[in-house]
Amino acid sequence: MNNSILKIWKILTPLDKKKLGVVSILVIFMTIIESIGVVSIMPFLAVLANPESIQQNFLLKKIYNFFQAQNSNQFIIYLGVISLVIVILSALLKILTQYALNRFSSLQRHYFSSRLLKIYLKQNYSFFLQRNSADLTKILLNDVDQVVWGVIKPVLSILSYGLIIIAMIILLVFYDPMMALTTAGVIVSFYALMFYIVKNFMKRISKEFSVANQERYQSCQEVFGGIKDVMINHAHDYYYQRFDRNSRVYARHYASHESLGQIPLHIIETIGYGCLIILAIFLVLQDYSVGTILPVIGLYGVAAYRMLPAAQNIYRAVTTYKFSQHVLIGVIHEFELDLNKNNFYKNTGLIGFRSNLELVNVCFEYPNHPNKKILENINLKIDKNSSLGITGKSGSGKSTLMDIMLGLLQPTSGTLHIDGKVINEENVQSWQSLVSYVPQFIYLADMSIAENIAFGIPKNQIDFEMVVESAKLAQIDEFITQNLKEGYNTVIGERGILLSGGQRQRLGIARAIYKQPQVIFMDEATSALDTETEKAVNEAIQSLNGKMTMVIIAHRESAVAKCDSILKL
Repeated sequence: MNNSILKIWKILTPLDKKKLGVVSILVIFMTIIESIGVVSIMPFLAVLANPESIQQNFLLKKIYNFFQAQNSNQFIIYLGVISLVIVILSALLKILTQYALNRFSSLQRHYFSSRLLKIYLKQNYSFFLQRNSADLTKILLNDVDQVVWGVIKPVLSILSYGLIIIAMIILLVFYDPMMALTTAGVIVSFYALMFYIVKNFMKRISKEFSVANQERYQSCQEVFGGIKDVMINHAHDYYYQRFDRNSRVYARHYASHESLGQIPLHIIETIGYGCLIILAIFLVLQDYSVGTILPVIGLYGVAAYRMLPAAQNIYRAVTTYKFSQHVLIGVIHEFELDLNKNNFYKNTGLIGFRSNLELVNVCFEYPNHPNKKILENINLKIDKNSSLGITGKSGSGKSTLMDIMLGLLQPTSGTLHIDGKVINEENVQSWQSLVSYVPQFIYLADMSIAENIAFGIPKNQIDFEMVVESAKLAQIDEFITQNLKEGYNTVIGERGILLSGGQRQRLGIARAIYKQPQVIFMDEATSALDTETEKAVNEAIQSLNGKMTMVIIAHRESAVAKCDSILKL
């Protein structure tokens, strides 16, 4: 556990550590008030059971004289009110402390998720080629939550309730060391035994729980993302059974975790009650008077009232921690990605495109297939405001070559030059600000037409005139204004489900034009269009020839026939 706590401490920001320090001070102060509240019950019960103890006990006599009580009844009222006030203050402080603990934990859920998303967005393109998007989503939205409620909150609970138990034991030790140590030994031994019995089972179901949860997320993403294929291929049963099986494992293990955390409570309550009865019998057999027995029983009763729930909460916190430990290891690993230097937030070098783009001896192979070269010794130069057409069979490396020119992929060997400058991690973002990209499959968000064309720009900052102009160049303005009731404000549904393939493709072209790039890359950008529309769009694209640099991938040579140069792979 210590190792995990140290790892969590490392991923906390300096501000988070300060907040944790404030919460810890509150917990300590709450423990002190709680202890005073428990102690305050003894003199009240002692005087209530035997008013003569005021004159027999030096401390009680001092307190009696301090309050200038007229008689024992008045003194009992004073002691009762003092004890009640302390208990009320203790309760208020506990509420405040609990709120502070919950607020700190819940905000960590927000901070961790936001920071982790930022870390993901800083990774290079190859990172996302090797990771499943459902897994990344699960980590952000589920695993981070589980780390908070399964690790951070339990650790804070162990801190707060552990201090309460220690304080109660110290109080009992002052009164009767042997009895206090015996009581503490019984409680600690019982819970330690219970945890020893269940810890290996917890560890096993934790791994199965995590795997089942990932499968749940992946099943949902695949079935809803490819609903058309699922329906046509009648794959409903496969996805239903896959989800149902993993959802059942998830629910069963969660129930096991909850049950194992609650079982000791009922047993230890019985043990605590039995210990109080045995203590009372023992004191009676020792010929102690009721005036002596009542304060002792009151002290141990109130102490037990505080200790037993605290011990139970600590046990539940430890079992919850053990159940979530497997998830914690995975989340910590994700935060370590921040140490990865391959990120795109560095922007220490500015790139201007005035002359040419050049690839020099470029080779590429994907990390998961290191022995299969996709590209080998590619050399080419593209002058500014010229156009290059790239053709070739499927799998020949056309899209990979374009990804390298876009700066999304780093060559295994060789370099990309812009005006003689090598594109690297420090200046790639500057280069990408000068280019636009039209992929074969256009991603459209569940937003309006205008927001999809001005992709990534806040709604109140969109240049509407530029949106319309871009749509006209992409041959989609007429459809938007005449066929859509709300025109450019029409929300097009998830992934542009309300549009045809050709319409989605033209929106992608409009998006690329809106950026007003110096270089526009098109990867099979007209493949989804009918012949007539493709011809119109190609004419619009060709009208840009000489005004900006264009790199066009196409299967059909007719689509690149008017390019200044053609590369066949």
